[in-house]
Amino acid sequence: MNLRWEFGVALRYLWMARKRAHTAFLSLISTLGLAVGVATLLISLALLSGLQGQIKSRLIASSPLLLIEPAGRNTIAEPQEVIAESRRHGMSSIQPTVSGIAWGTSGETGRGQPLRLRSYDEQARPAAEKSFGREWQLPDQDDSIYLTRDAAAGLGIALGDEVTAVAPRTRLTPFGAVPVWKRYVVTRLLPPVLDEESPDGWLPFDEASRLFGTGGLPTSIEIYGGVSESAERVQQKLAARFPDLLVKTWREINLPLFLALRLEKIVMFATISLIIFVAALNLISSLSMMIVEKRPQVGVLRTLGASEQGVLTLFLAVGLLIGLLGTALGNLFGLGLSWIADHYQLISLPGDIYYVSYIPFQIDAADVLGVNVIAITLSILATWYPARIASRLDPIVAIRDE
Repeated sequence: MNLRWEFGVALRYLWMARKRAHTAFLSLISTLGLAVGVATLLISLALLSGLQGQIKSRLIASSPLLLIEPAGRNTIAEPQEVIAESRRHGMSSIQPTVSGIAWGTSGETGRGQPLRLRSYDEQARPAAEKSFGREWQLPDQDDSIYLTRDAAAGLGIALGDEVTAVAPRTRLTPFGAVPVWKRYVVTRLLPPVLDEESPDGWLPFDEASRLFGTGGLPTSIEIYGGVSESAERVQQKLAARFPDLLVKTWREINLPLFLALRLEKIVMFATISLIIFVAALNLISSLSMMIVEKRPQVGVLRTLGASEQGVLTLFLAVGLLIGLLGTALGNLFGLGLSWIADHYQLISLPGDIYYVSYIPFQIDAADVLGVNVIAITLSILATWYPARIASRLDPIVAIRDE
């Protein structure tokens, strides 16, 4: 179908509408309403993408790129082979760990609570918290343990106090089976953590292995560093080489968080899209007013041979042009403001309270495409009903109205 005359007449109708104040006002309101809706949605999505990008980057930096765990047993039987195979595929920062849950008690306060303990690398000890200009740590001893402030507060102990860790296992003695336990000195207090699966305390690898009875074998192997895009490739290689091990990537480890972030973005997209929907509804009144004014011209077009489909396409083109203009203005304002706010860091935040110094904005091409498709589609759908009415006008009646 040749659409040149329909779009030509649609452009002429929009250009001539400026001479009629009420029609021009309605068209302007429809265009600006659509532009505001598009700009608002783009800015909101850019803000959410920027914050989620910061969260993901911190997860990549703090979470292991790959987590290797045993399947059907408590420890990894051949950790050296796993480490060697990981290094062969380009992984460099590999950390075997021992983790478990013990019962922690304090003899001085009489309090007790479960403690999630894990081992740490001797070359990379957890950093103590700094508060009021002093470090929350003492010189390490043979029986040192690191605790979070939350765990220490739950037990009612402070730096330098003793805590007894009771392992979930027993050993045989002449008096029967007795629980395995050891008393440690708290030599370092660490910042509290928000993750429920994060440890409450840290021990050296050998000490954690003796406490939980792993015989020097790790309960998991964590691989840090490398490129996040290579995680899936290395995962497939290790899973094929060691079928008795579970190999998870950083995406699978943090899957619940990623699903929550995705759901948050979908909900925000759907909610703010209602602004575009309301703005698109204004096109109905704008186009209806134009159809009332153009009834005689529609009758003339019909008598000159224009079909119902041609008239329908004509007024759909009017709505499409208004939608394109409003969407273009919304893109110009929304994307421009997002880029300026991110590039010049216009919205700053206090660094001692938030984990970012400014509010980041990240423009995602997929989000921009989705917003534009929604805006233009709603513009066309909103003009369908009045355009359909115009296409069914009786040409004789329409010319008589002039």
